[in-house]
Amino acid sequence: MSLVFSAITPIFLLVALGAVLKAKAGFSDEFWTMIEKLTFNGLFPALLFVKIAESNVHWPTALPIATAIVIGIHLAAAASIPFRSLLKLNPEKFVAVFQGGFRSNAYVGIAVVLGVLGDDAAGPMAVSMLAVGVTINFLGVVGHLYWLKTPGQNTGVRGVAIDSVKNPLIQACLLGAVFNAVGWGLPPIIGPALNLLSQAALPMGLMAVGAGLSLSAVRGDMMPVALSCACKLLIQPLVTFGFCILFGLSGLALIVPVIFAALPTSSTSYVVSRRMGSDAQLMAAIVTATHLAAIITLPIIILAIT
Repeated sequence: MSLVFSAITPIFLLVALGAVLKAKAGFSDEFWTMIEKLTFNGLFPALLFVKIAESNVHWPTALPIATAIVIGIHLAAAASIPFRSLLKLNPEKFVAVFQGGFRSNAYVGIAVVLGVLGDDAAGPMAVSMLAVGVTINFLGVVGHLYWLKTPGQNTGVRGVAIDSVKNPLIQACLLGAVFNAVGWGLPPIIGPALNLLSQAALPMGLMAVGAGLSLSAVRGDMMPVALSCACKLLIQPLVTFGFCILFGLSGLALIVPVIFAALPTSSTSYVVSRRMGSDAQLMAAIVTATHLAAIITLPIIILAIT
């Protein structure tokens, strides 16, 4: 349990730093807007590409791991839909609840998996990262386009597919998978540059989250936040565990995808909300609440499956 707590604590410190910088250091809203744009279009895509391209993947277990994760994400997302009308959520709030219920913080996952399970878990971790990265980003984009219907964006199945593929996070995941599958790894010169760039993704993204946090948002939207927490921290790991068992997975091939399903909501969700028009304040509240709750739920789940 102490290993999990040690992996999560630095995240809160960086989030807190972002909040302090915005409140005390005089950085303007325009500054944080540019930081969000940089992380969404450059830093996080670099990180996803680097981690996926250079990982050692054990391909025989890749398909069942990825399938269990994809099913878990979709069912967790679907679980929130009936509550849109029950809670009378406007489109901006609902899309925040929707994506908050399935987006996993892969960077917490990396720290937890390697810290608790060691380097032997790198293969299942790479597969999990790819499955999570592509699925949550595609589904998140679909949710924004379908429910918000932002002017100037494509609609319909074909339009959603086109705009989703244009998403830099999805592009990075797919490109990293290609480089991994053909055995290229990181390209010379460009690869080391992307690796250096990727190292700024986590601190910059987390500080951007901190700059947008609001405890009053958590108190003011308790039901939507609780719904997202339940979908993310309970439904998704339970469904993923069930399908892992159904597919005959065991050992690290079982433990790693369940850990990724049980992670708190990704800190990039706040950046995506700001960039694509959903309720960023509520999204920040969901990110905060799931990280706080995961301090309790994540160790319990890890102890239960190991």
